[in-house]
Amino acid sequence: MPQQPKGFTWTQTTSTLKTKNIYQSLIQRVTPNLGPVYLKIDTEREFQHTNDLGWNWHKSWNIPNISVKLSLQNDQCAQWINCQVQLMAVKLLQPDLFEEVGLEGTTIRELIDGRAFFTGVKFNSTTYNHQGHRFQLILVIKENENIILSLQSPPIFVDSRKSARDEHRQIQYISLFDPKYLERSFCKKEKYQNDIVDAPIDNNENGLHNYLTAPNIRNKIKHPFFLALKFSRCFSIYYSGNSQVENHLIEFQKQLMSKSQISQYSLVFQSNNNRIKRKIQDSLIQLFGQNKIQVIEKKHLNEVIYKKIELNQDDYKQVYNQLNLLMQSINGEQQNQQQDFKQEQQEAIEIEGQLQIKQQFNHMERKSAFRKYKDFEKLPTKTFEDEKQEILNNKLEIENYDKIQKIIKIEENNNNQLLNQQQQIVQNIQGNQINQLNSNFSYLFQQKIQEQLIQFYLIQQQYLLHQIKSSM
Repeated sequence: MPQQPKGFTWTQTTSTLKTKNIYQSLIQRVTPNLGPVYLKIDTEREFQHTNDLGWNWHKSWNIPNISVKLSLQNDQCAQWINCQVQLMAVKLLQPDLFEEVGLEGTTIRELIDGRAFFTGVKFNSTTYNHQGHRFQLILVIKENENIILSLQSPPIFVDSRKSARDEHRQIQYISLFDPKYLERSFCKKEKYQNDIVDAPIDNNENGLHNYLTAPNIRNKIKHPFFLALKFSRCFSIYYSGNSQVENHLIEFQKQLMSKSQISQYSLVFQSNNNRIKRKIQDSLIQLFGQNKIQVIEKKHLNEVIYKKIELNQDDYKQVYNQLNLLMQSINGEQQNQQQDFKQEQQEAIEIEGQLQIKQQFNHMERKSAFRKYKDFEKLPTKTFEDEKQEILNNKLEIENYDKIQKIIKIEENNNNQLLNQQQQIVQNIQGNQINQLNSNFSYLFQQKIQEQLIQFYLIQQQYLLHQIKSSM
């Protein structure tokens, strides 16, 4: 019998919350001066609930709108100054320790007249991505950083529509069923002229349609063996005629659980009612469409190639235990493969972490050689006398260096002075030689002028004598 879900109720929490940066205690830090706090939380609609998943939700859906109303015993004295409500999604790491997983949307609201309203908020991850941890919502009501009240929701299974639920749907048609369910009678609850009536589920096309679409039948058995036995007049299992197997039921279960093998079996339905036929076909394709087993209407089946598996309840009862052993064996192999895969992933993560640590250590070693000593007792040490002597030696070296520099400077100055003197002597010698040459030249020049003047005087005298003789 399906279990009725308990209400989606919020309970007070005093756990510790781990965020990206800090650990935060959710313990109440302030109390009102005027009596107790009254809190009312309403959701526009409840989260989905199923017997196998409990409270569950799609990552892509908006979380149901949440309305918060906070009031005090004396409403006239209530002053909602700097009061906020924060909505968070968390996962439980250990008792009394949550870790924040994050939400999309506006997650902090101011309390206006004691009221706040959250809308358009989504989960930003899935339960699968957090190693199967279900999420919980946390409501924190605070004044500045002082917590007035903290509440937690029931655990919620969050998935993506194309992953976990498809896997869950696959489990529904793979899992075996107890033969006693073949004797159980079912009915579909449906609305007819403002009344709820029971529609019969018989061994015909109407019964198959009613069974597949009945909302009141929870955890339906959808295994092809069940459908073929319960609705044998309109649903059958066929196999290709050239296949030779010892037991078709065991072989069919193997191929049903195989995700890589193309099956030699086909699921065949028939209906003379076009409206019902269409709905049956849509339901079966939605259920088995992702499997390698073909779903086909009987009139399109080539009965020359395919043969029907003659199946009755006694056949299923006889192989029921063998099928269970087969399921356990295959599930064990799959679990071992998953464990090996997880172990390989963990080893790869550890190797990557060691490489990162090694790279970081090498980087630190390049910055400072001091960090490469892991044992500080093995560090090189010095006594006070050694250190004092080293200081004196350094001081003497510095003094000697200064003296040497001074000597070198004095020698440089002396050399510069000698060089200057030599240059001055050379310049003086050159100047004297030039002056002597100049005096000799001037004397010769004067003698030459005097000779020319004498010659001119003689020529002039001769000219005068010549003119006197001619006049006489």
